[in-house]
Amino acid sequence: MAPGVNAIISTLDLICGPIPNGRAKDAMLNENAIRLLRTSDFYMIGGRAEARFGGFRFVEPDLLEFRINVRGGAVGLGGIRISKLPSLRSLEDGARVGVRHTEEFISFCTFDEDSKETLRAAFGTEDILWHRGRKESFVEGFDNHLDLACYDLLYVGIATGTDSYARLIQKGHTARQQILSEEPQRYPGARVSDEIFLMLFRADPLLIKSWGKEDEIEGEDVLMTYSNERLVKDAEKAFIAVLKPPYNKQLYSNYPKGKDGNYSVGYTGYSYSLSDGIVLRTAFGSMKGAREKHMAMSDEADFISIKGDSVTLHIAGADQKVDASAPFSGYVS
Repeated sequence: MAPGVNAIISTLDLICGPIPNGRAKDAMLNENAIRLLRTSDFYMIGGRAEARFGGFRFVEPDLLEFRINVRGGAVGLGGIRISKLPSLRSLEDGARVGVRHTEEFISFCTFDEDSKETLRAAFGTEDILWHRGRKESFVEGFDNHLDLACYDLLYVGIATGTDSYARLIQKGHTARQQILSEEPQRYPGARVSDEIFLMLFRADPLLIKSWGKEDEIEGEDVLMTYSNERLVKDAEKAFIAVLKPPYNKQLYSNYPKGKDGNYSVGYTGYSYSLSDGIVLRTAFGSMKGAREKHMAMSDEADFISIKGDSVTLHIAGADQKVDASAPFSGYVS
């Protein structure tokens, strides 16, 4: 029988769609949004030209079709199946539903007998792409969603002792301000603030243990525990060491070695992947995420794998070794 295994497979899950920096202040006015954002302790900052909606039409009474156009870049065609919107499923037959749309937002509301309006759902372009990447049934089409949800990875950080909302949005964040002041326009005439995106994650680990034939198993051996703080610190270093975002000053060239990560825990191996349909790219490589409809993991997702001193970026369909001292060619949308 093979030797025992003590491994941890972690996905990084976006808690919401990427937030355009120019709209981050809106979250500070919404208590429900604040509660959600406080569940994150791992964040990234990315850049991409602003996306816009267009070409709205009802191709069926229940299907609103539209385009998402990344300015100067990819264009995708898809739609929303209105009857499958979670916020509308519980409505009684014959309920009056209204739709509003602009280049920036799509919203759905209902009307009561007195024509009082109640907002039921609202989506920006990044929200639609996020739901499409999660294979939500109400979003149809957008088969090229990875081309649309492709961001230049600028910075990776964690919120030690607090949360991503407090660290990145509520308080002044040095790297975020530096990015806003130094990044060039990605599309002529655009506001840089609309081309910078805040991505808030939380780590979701799967612990795996097995024992060999000759192993002696004691009571504490079967306990499946881990330290979230240690896991998040290690994940931050892994993404920085492999992808080398330009605004991270410390690149952890000795990763995976370190006292506050997973290196000293005794795992036979551990890994990190993105569980959402996005692509993060830098000059040192690109990494794409994916998930199955009812689970966070997918064999279509790239992942960072660590075993001993070895760090490998596995590109779905073709493995590539990471050379921390030189650029390499990975997945580029």
